[in-house]
Amino acid sequence: MGQLGMTRPIELSFLKTAFAFILLPGLVSLAGAEILQGPILNPANGHEYYLLAPESWTAAETEAENLGGTLAIVKNAEQQKWIFAKIGNEGEKERSLWLGLRRQWLGGPFVWVDGSKLDYADWCGGQPDNSGGVENCVHMWADAHNGGCWNDAVEGTSLYGVAEVPGKVDEKALTAKERALIGSWYEDGQPDREAWIVGTENKLFLITHDRHAARLVMKSDDVIYNADRQYGEILKDHILWSDHTWWSRHPAKYLNDPKATD
Repeated sequence: MGQLGMTRPIELSFLKTAFAFILLPGLVSLAGAEILQGPILNPANGHEYYLLAPESWTAAETEAENLGGTLAIVKNAEQQKWIFAKIGNEGEKERSLWLGLRRQWLGGPFVWVDGSKLDYADWCGGQPDNSGGVENCVHMWADAHNGGCWNDAVEGTSLYGVAEVPGKVDEKALTAKERALIGSWYEDGQPDREAWIVGTENKLFLITHDRHAARLVMKSDDVIYNADRQYGEILKDHILWSDHTWWSRHPAKYLNDPKATD
């Protein structure tokens, strides 16, 4: 499970149990993913794909990350054709599929969820049109006549999702920056709100003080991202989250002594 920092024995027992749940994506209580098909191996890239039940783009992406991947990132025409044939258009079953592509902000550019640029696209005629100025997520169209071309849609639209999970050949060991995050943290610096970042050889997870767990991804040397759609900026021994909360390596002294400073 990797080092956990200075963790009390009673908490260590909890962490072992919680971490076991994190690594079992079939447990609906944590992942919540309803997998309709999969894993389906794509021999061209060694990745596994899962068909997810219809839901919003955000919910589908969260479930894909709980499986250890993301919504599908389509890099070329061959991958596009394979996903459409194997998952989007299986016989008489036509399914519009959420992809891992979305605008970074309203009206902004489209970027893959792993941060990579949009070097390949298969837009349908007249798309993306950003109808109403609120179409920020992308799906593969189900209709066989258009070959699964892409359309932008509203995030809350209920569509099937296609999750892509990299094979072991793509797995990389945690970097020194990632390993340095492992250990105990304190939500908003409060001594009674201890949280943790834990890791395997190649994955990071956070566990909040109330036992909520989520996958954690390093986006850059000083930015992390979790499956709850939050970004965190790392500032020495603090993490500033995009929901305006913060974590500290140490409980803030002023909470115990109003005259002290952190």
